[in-house]
Amino acid sequence: MHHSKFLADLLAAGRIKPARALQGSITYHDPCYLARYNGEIDAPRALVDRLGVERREMERAGMRSFCCGGGGGAPLTDIPGKQRIPDLRMAQARATGATTLAVACPNCRLMFEGVVGPRPAVADIAELLEATL
Repeated sequence: MHHSKFLADLLAAGRIKPARALQGSITYHDPCYLARYNGEIDAPRALVDRLGVERREMERAGMRSFCCGGGGGAPLTDIPGKQRIPDLRMAQARATGATTLAVACPNCRLMFEGVVGPRPAVADIAELLEATL
């Protein structure tokens, strides 16, 4: 069971309750293996929706999500081109105007934190939930 499902279930059952809302807005990046390969797109959104902030979807979301660039050994290789994959995905996140890019995968977090220039804050959904408790 992925941690997003576990935490969403705890929230739904009332076993944990956010005590305060977060500030700003959140866009959520669907990790490849969680969404496209395992079909889990609802639990992370249910969790984000309980954080008391507006959720803004990126153009490519859910089963149509766009890779963070962390799969297939990409972080360890120099892929030719003018932009890296995480730069492309971060541009999609910036286009939402959200203040935070929520992730549910440590590889995604690593890739997005490496994007330079103006960008939303990057945080795991579990960290965002913890900030409300």
